[in-house]
Amino acid sequence: MSVNGIEFGSGYEERQPVLLLLDTSASMGRPAEQPRIDELNRALTGWFDGVRAQERLRTRVEVCLLTFDSAVRVYDPGPGRLVPVEEATADRLFVPVDSMHPPTLRAEGLTRLTDAVETALDLARARYRTLQRQRVPVRRPFVWVLTDGAPSDAEGHPLDATALDGTAGRVRQGEMRGEWVFQVIGVRGADLPMLRVLAPKATSPLENLAFGRILDLLFQSTDDSSPDQNADLIHQQVNDRAAKLARMDRMERDLR
Repeated sequence: MSVNGIEFGSGYEERQPVLLLLDTSASMGRPAEQPRIDELNRALTGWFDGVRAQERLRTRVEVCLLTFDSAVRVYDPGPGRLVPVEEATADRLFVPVDSMHPPTLRAEGLTRLTDAVETALDLARARYRTLQRQRVPVRRPFVWVLTDGAPSDAEGHPLDATALDGTAGRVRQGEMRGEWVFQVIGVRGADLPMLRVLAPKATSPLENLAFGRILDLLFQSTDDSSPDQNADLIHQQVNDRAAKLARMDRMERDLR
């Protein structure tokens, strides 16, 4: 089926928007001998190449990919690159999951996390309303954040908890209204206490887990959720799965 030029598989029934927010700040360029950004690039390419075998994702999930460092950018599949949101073509930012060919990410700059979250929430709300107007069956969007740092302002100063209040309140209010599900994954070096201010029930620490495993976790959670499932229950399921994955990885490392 084709809707606005976007092709979906033959099993198409409804649309599930997913917004994937990726930290590309300078800290992702460390350690120098094995930068995390290289690991993330490999994981993204391999995961999206392999998703074609996952029928339920292929026929339902559409992805909007955003990055944040000193600026917030969104992947525009037209030119095939990351562009500032204001330069992107809004009606093509959500791409069928098996048609997503992520760009090569580079690590530089600050960690403008709150700007990225605010942008993603705007895009999620707009996409949901657009599909409703078009009478396309649509589930509430999922917003997944992956970061290894702490939120900063335009000058690079770390934000305190008070500075996150506005964004955190918007996240919670939107979840209560059923507008989205919001989850943060903190990887190596992430300021978990600060991230929990933004998402108290939805921050999972996965410091040593490979990015490919994290992508599996996020999209499995998307796939398994039901349309009317409470957001807090989804958060608990994600956190439980994250903890299980972390335990399994520790056991595997201990056995080597």
